[in-house]
Amino acid sequence: MGERTLLIGVDGALTTHPLPDAGSFSIGRDPTSTFVVNHASVSRRHALLHLGTDVHVEDVGSANGVRLQGEPIPTGERVAVRLGEVIELGEVIVIVRPSRVGATPRVRRVWPHSYFEGRVEEQCARAERSGEEFAVLRVNLQAATGTGVPQESVDEAFASALRASDMLALYAPDEYEVLLVDTSATDAEMVSERLRLHLERSEVRAHMGMALYPRDGSTPEALVARACDAVRGVEPVGATEVVPVATSNAMRDLQHLTEQVAQSDLSVLIMGETGAGKEVLAETVHRLSPRAKGPFVRLHCAALSEQLLESELFGHEKGAFTGAHQTKRGLLESADQGTVLLDEIGELPLTMQVKLLRVLEDRKVQRVGALTARPVDVRFIAATNRDLEAEVAKGRFRLDLFFRLNGVTLFVPPLRSRPEEIESLARTFVSQAAQRMGRADAPALSPEALDRLKAYSWPGNVRELRNAIERAVLLCVRGPIRVEHLPTEKMGATRAPISPPGPAEAAASLAAGGSTDFDAPTLPAIRASADSRPADSIRALDLQRVALERQHILETLDACAGNQTRAAKMLGISRGTLLARLDAFGIPRPRKARDD
Repeated sequence: MGERTLLIGVDGALTTHPLPDAGSFSIGRDPTSTFVVNHASVSRRHALLHLGTDVHVEDVGSANGVRLQGEPIPTGERVAVRLGEVIELGEVIVIVRPSRVGATPRVRRVWPHSYFEGRVEEQCARAERSGEEFAVLRVNLQAATGTGVPQESVDEAFASALRASDMLALYAPDEYEVLLVDTSATDAEMVSERLRLHLERSEVRAHMGMALYPRDGSTPEALVARACDAVRGVEPVGATEVVPVATSNAMRDLQHLTEQVAQSDLSVLIMGETGAGKEVLAETVHRLSPRAKGPFVRLHCAALSEQLLESELFGHEKGAFTGAHQTKRGLLESADQGTVLLDEIGELPLTMQVKLLRVLEDRKVQRVGALTARPVDVRFIAATNRDLEAEVAKGRFRLDLFFRLNGVTLFVPPLRSRPEEIESLARTFVSQAAQRMGRADAPALSPEALDRLKAYSWPGNVRELRNAIERAVLLCVRGPIRVEHLPTEKMGATRAPISPPGPAEAAASLAAGGSTDFDAPTLPAIRASADSRPADSIRALDLQRVALERQHILETLDACAGNQTRAAKMLGISRGTLLARLDAFGIPRPRKARDD
């Protein structure tokens, strides 16, 4: 045995194998392979590892290909591999590393992007239960000398700066991502600064972007998007960067209603899934309104503690609390003559809801520690991915505040219900990403890649599509964007696109007492005037809630291949409750699967 070791990672489990100094060795599912890897993504004869003075890897005609540091290698060609570089065989990772400590600089294990996304998703679910914070860090590397990034120095920097609990992955060539678990904002800043110093000693410039849970988002797509924005030094994506492509009937209806709503001064409630484009719609309302020349101020209601929320919204007087060394105007005062977007309004604490309601009623703001209130002229836009009607029923959101905010409700349909827009959005994102990277020509989208984009259901909506396209542009060095440049592991599950009926059809059906038997949220925009009766608004939201719940059940059944027991478990309800829901929504019961 020589001085090198082979590390094989399968579904998070790692095994190590000593390597000889020279020879060619096969990797695959075939029992006669030198290194047998029993995984569905690995071919029977997948790759050859050639050892000598240097290390080379060869794809011998595998079905899922071989990637080196995220870049696919040509079939039948020997490609040089440096110690510590990540080789991907389908969904399995392989790393050749030194056996003896001190033989070469330390190497930190580097995971593929697909595995990183899964870990972030798990961490979001865990943090939602425990309340802990964590951070996602994006690192873009550039050599200070212009001769290329010295990989060994980079490996040493990551190994020295990161903690044992941190996870390192490769986003694209010279683009890394780090998961900092159980980490406050202060600790995350310390880790990133330590990493920056280590890299600078190796004459490597690092551009870093960070997203903190839950301050900057509560989903993997939102966190990765915020970190991507931060590493480029831009603000979170808004109307100035993304041009909405209204080619579907639902989006045309929404655009027309938005233009009408913008001219009034009514409060607006924007509802939709995470990443669907609620911020873009809010900025559009402001841009088309008479207040367009005034400020547009955004506050993420889930990002701050209750005390900081009050100070940010209303401002404070000098000495009002510890650390208030000077008087500060709040966001509401700063937005005078303009618009305030209260993002994730469903996360607002009840005590803050009372104070916000008072502002909506009196149009006056009282700073923390002040004795008198100040008049403000502000238009309110609230956005949420929660069912506020359900939150009201559970006592977590005030009914009077709900009706004050709900002057007009706009619903942004999810991307999966408007698949005809995917191509236009994807081409827009390709052009924007290429421009940011300084590339003269934006790569084209191959027909196969475009088909894969259209077939995917995009649970993270427009934000997830933008992230996938940006990474594809990074990976596509020459030629068009191909399927292998996309996150194919994550996009493996596909389903047929859904076309919702128009508002007139849905309204007529309900007016006639008919069934709400449709496959997507029916009303792309729900009209509710300021003087609408509460019963009318609740009726409109009932329609929306039924549509969303029915759609959620259909998608869960689809994901479980019709297995009702597994679907009920995923939905968090009993099988009997699921069957009752199927009957109530007019959904035919799926035939029992043979392996149920």
